[in-house]
Amino acid sequence: MITDSLVNFLPIGSNLAITNASLPSNVYDILGQGVGTAPANIIGTRTLFGSDVGIGGVKPQVDIGVGQAFATGNGATLNVAFQGAPDTGAGGNYQPGAWQTLVETGPLAAAQLTAAQIIGRFDFPPAFPANLNARYLRLLFQLAVGQFNAGSIAFAIVTMVRDDQANKFAAKNFSVA
Repeated sequence: MITDSLVNFLPIGSNLAITNASLPSNVYDILGQGVGTAPANIIGTRTLFGSDVGIGGVKPQVDIGVGQAFATGNGATLNVAFQGAPDTGAGGNYQPGAWQTLVETGPLAAAQLTAAQIIGRFDFPPAFPANLNARYLRLLFQLAVGQFNAGSIAFAIVTMVRDDQANKFAAKNFSVA
């Protein structure tokens, strides 16, 4: 898979404020042509294009980072769902069909949603159910309970290499005199 700036659910620096509503990210078209565009590629004898990008040896990964720290007075939680949808074809004007959640973070409390924190890091999962051949992918930022007073997502990018800081949470059991 070749990645470029178009393979981003939320480009770096575009801060998505999430306070009182569930919001979707940008929609990623696996064909690269965009929602509402008929496939110009040769897709064989299939009527509709769809692909399972979660199989194979090297899988793309999603990294999701917090911009402004989240704050709440009512115990609000955020869930991030990675979703896929099939192409509806010419009859549906090549729009996404019903969105199917492939993997999700689970509810995250405001204490976990601090500034510059990575809140989601996962491989593209294999499509489920088995007959789902998604053309479109997105992230859905869902408020599970309550509302946030402040908070934003700084980026949700696709990468082929994890850049983890191995010592980020290591015990600090020494001091320098």
